[in-house]
Amino acid sequence: MIDCSVMARWILPGEEHSDQALQIMRDRQAGTVELWAPDLLPSEIGGAMLRAVRRGRIAEADARSSARALLAVPVNIHPSSGLVLRAFEIAAAENQRIHDCFYVALAQYLGIEFWTGDERVCNALSPRFPFVRFVADYPAL
Repeated sequence: MIDCSVMARWILPGEEHSDQALQIMRDRQAGTVELWAPDLLPSEIGGAMLRAVRRGRIAEADARSSARALLAVPVNIHPSSGLVLRAFEIAAAENQRIHDCFYVALAQYLGIEFWTGDERVCNALSPRFPFVRFVADYPAL
């Protein structure tokens, strides 16, 4: 399972740990990794591309084509409505933003690892949820 911070590393220039993020994509293409995310992912992709434009990292036209490309990646999307209460519990207990906790709740529900490019989220949540992993730790070729 991945979040938008991993996907952004596939396309944004100069991102740290892009080799590891790209390895996740290669593993998905090889069929050894299945990608999951809550249905919040499309709005997070749009938000990430807009931030990149506002920070002068990419042109608006490039952001739009990048968003289209990321939205076309085969990701199993899970409805967030069934995750709200668990995400709320995690966010309240761990003093975290609830949208990050939707990913944790889904990974816990599915019994899979959650790979994130957000080191703050990983550091805050991995002690209690060891399946929350930082993309830098993903084995790259």
